[in-house]
Amino acid sequence: MDDPKNSLVTWTPDGKGFVVKDREVFERRHMIGLLADFPHKCKYSSFVRELNSYKFSVVQSIENGDPHDVFSVEGFERGNPKGLGGLRRKGNYGRFRRDETRVKTVSRLRGDEMFGN
Repeated sequence: MDDPKNSLVTWTPDGKGFVVKDREVFERRHMIGLLADFPHKCKYSSFVRELNSYKFSVVQSIENGDPHDVFSVEGFERGNPKGLGGLRRKGNYGRFRRDETRVKTVSRLRGDEMFGN
């Protein structure tokens, strides 16, 4: 984002977020080039979903009539790489989350001893 030749992804004026100026060009030029071995990950929506998993929020969106998409997260600031030290992926709260209480209950009902019940 600090590369003056790259005008497609830039910092916000306050330096606390980044701007994607053209979704389609970003998808074609950057995502397909970087993720050619993973074609299912080459969509802009996958990029946004990945940002969401790191708690980035959409500050502005083309869907809401804004000219560009803007993303930010606490600790993400221009010139402060140490601020990214606290950036962690969200826990898995989806259907594949391993709920230890449920696993132990199912194990006990089955009579399994593999979980130390």
